[in-house]
Amino acid sequence: MNTDIHSPNHPVAKSAHNSRSLWCLSAYRNWFIADTADVFAVSLRTFVIPLIGLALSGSTFISGLLVTIESAIGLVLMSIGGAIADRHDRRRLMILLGLIGMVLSAAPTVLLAFDIMNTTAFMLFVILFAVMNGLLGPSNDAMLKSIVPMERFAKAQAIREARESCVELSSGAIGGLLYRIAVWFPFLASTVLYLAAALTTLALPRKTAVVTENGPSDQQTDSSATTNPPFLDQFIEGWQWTLTRRTVLATIIQGAVINVACYGSIIGVQIMLASRGTDAALIGLVSTATGIAALIGSLAAGWLVEHIPTGKLIMLTFTVFTLAMIPLLFADSYIVIVACMVAASLLFPALNAGELGFIYGRTPDDMQGRVSTVFETAIGVPGALTPALVGWLLQTPQFGFQAVMMLVVVCSGVGLLLACITPTRNIPLPAQWEQAEL
Repeated sequence: MNTDIHSPNHPVAKSAHNSRSLWCLSAYRNWFIADTADVFAVSLRTFVIPLIGLALSGSTFISGLLVTIESAIGLVLMSIGGAIADRHDRRRLMILLGLIGMVLSAAPTVLLAFDIMNTTAFMLFVILFAVMNGLLGPSNDAMLKSIVPMERFAKAQAIREARESCVELSSGAIGGLLYRIAVWFPFLASTVLYLAAALTTLALPRKTAVVTENGPSDQQTDSSATTNPPFLDQFIEGWQWTLTRRTVLATIIQGAVINVACYGSIIGVQIMLASRGTDAALIGLVSTATGIAALIGSLAAGWLVEHIPTGKLIMLTFTVFTLAMIPLLFADSYIVIVACMVAASLLFPALNAGELGFIYGRTPDDMQGRVSTVFETAIGVPGALTPALVGWLLQTPQFGFQAVMMLVVVCSGVGLLLACITPTRNIPLPAQWEQAEL
């Protein structure tokens, strides 16, 4: 049996050479299953945290604060996790993520089942989940570039967008149903999902190399390499490399602003409906509806990315999002909310496939962990602080939900303006990505 992954006869390299389907790569299939289990577990947890927080504390502010705590801590630690992913065996880190996630999910399952959970204890678990995701979560993303040929990385991003849409489509409905059956059921499901992720990761190759359509690349990477420069040097290098690329920096700035709008609309709707006593299953159906819209958008993402320059696609997406949010300034009925959230979700899969495919596809493999986490941290921190602000705005007299939507519309408008005047407007079609400035 040939065990050298650097050899052109190794199954990973050989399948990449002989087939144009990513699903013929066994390493990709196993990575996809493990990553999907992790993403689904995170989605279930994200859905129930504000609901459980509201049930335990009775405060919309505390409910939003819990979401902020998890997001902020995870994002702050994510850039450290990216450096860890670039220094250590990503496969082992993914296994560790699954095992720790399983243990952390099992504990609140028991406490909630026996009705001995309180707000303080729940906040502690939220913090522990955030630390785990921040330090170990980046290993999943960093692993992808090691097992997928660069020529098909944009395709891999489009598949991920379709997967994200399917998760969003199902996690809200499933999370709402599980929460309705018993408050601890979503964490039980999370326990099983993390176990599945750990077991599937065991099937990944112990060493990974970057492959191309013509066979192994000259720049093959052993993820278990031990000859690394000092951690602090690598950490700083990741921030410097990312923030000195004009297009990447412009993407971060406009993404940070639009993220506030996205978080504001999603969390605002969820907490507002919960505070009105809306059934958890109906709250979950909002996510299901937006998931259907995102799935439709993801199915069209490949065609849109191939036929519309990515820069123009960014501007179009932000325009549609802004227009979709305006009606919620004047109405907060369930039907109007669902219609607006559906319209707002349609084009984001194509935007992500194009924008992230361009950035990560042009990023060197040994920088994947750091660049992806610096990018997500810088974009995500303002959005992570938004849920607490949303919870506070919902308590303001007379305005409430309308105050939240004012924030959403203003931020989405600013994001659209930035997309029109910054270098991202010049990102071309994928065929010209190699010649575009990063």
